[in-house]
Amino acid sequence: MTPSPVRERAPTSRQRWFLGIFLIFAALIWILYPSRERAPIVPQLLHRDPASYECGDGEVIHNVAVIGAGSAGASAAYYLKTLKSPCQRINITVYERNGYVGGRSTTVNAYDDPNEPVELGASIFVKVNHNLVSAAEAFSLPIQSMRVARKHDRPEVLGVWNGEEFVFTQSDSDNKYWNIAKLLWKYGYSPIRTQNLMKKTVGSFLKMYHPPYFPFTSLSETAFDLDLLGATAATGQQFLEANGINEHFAHDIIQASTRVNYAQNLDQIHGLETMVCMATDGAMSIQGGNWQIFDGMIKSSGATLLLNTSVTNNPTPPPSSRHLLRQ
Repeated sequence: MTPSPVRERAPTSRQRWFLGIFLIFAALIWILYPSRERAPIVPQLLHRDPASYECGDGEVIHNVAVIGAGSAGASAAYYLKTLKSPCQRINITVYERNGYVGGRSTTVNAYDDPNEPVELGASIFVKVNHNLVSAAEAFSLPIQSMRVARKHDRPEVLGVWNGEEFVFTQSDSDNKYWNIAKLLWKYGYSPIRTQNLMKKTVGSFLKMYHPPYFPFTSLSETAFDLDLLGATAATGQQFLEANGINEHFAHDIIQASTRVNYAQNLDQIHGLETMVCMATDGAMSIQGGNWQIFDGMIKSSGATLLLNTSVTNNPTPPPSSRHLLRQ
């Protein structure tokens, strides 16, 4: 007797429903939790083989004064030294009115205990900040993720308070899929739209540090070429509204982030800053304080550092062999 063929059972409506929910969540996870693959570090510039250059003894020495030893001043000194031609000769002097390096990125010792440093500002940086990540690695500084840095006996709870009530709460003990579901239930597709907008905007911004855009001679032209003027010419509030982000999500979640990171509301910063603020994937810090990155930059640059030194007068236009950089 020939056996009858086995017929496949069609999925029930309940099975279809669960399958649909699974596929939706899989898509959301792919969007909201992108690959952890490391992005390329900012490339070094053209002058990598000093032996290929024939430098004359009469090369002009350029004297560079950098006012401020914060992140801008320290990185200016560092990259001037790192990216210069092997034949260029520069003397860099960094003036800092305070008695420490790092500017807003500084620490104090809680209870006067050096084993308990507390960041007063710029407490984290994220993996898309390739300059800080590569500098920390170059100086062999101990990097720690924020999950390691914030170990507690009890689960942490994130809450956004509007002055009268908590408009949103999220606990480390909750399943991450449940946290995503809560966001989508309260704010619709705005979290997804914000994530996609952040990826697009920050992705364009990072191209500025790679060929063919880098090195650039005109920041305005480069921003135009990368279609960033729409983000820089509008406030964060205008930029989010123009891209279909729910005003409640913008106020409750995004503005809460800009206040924590920049102490600014969305109508006081531009759209690019707003998007960079939302690029929180891979938050990290340096054990002992992030100021060590900028301290390493100044030391690596070989600059003369003058602490407790203020520049009070407005210097006259310097000769062509002198350059002044302000932080």
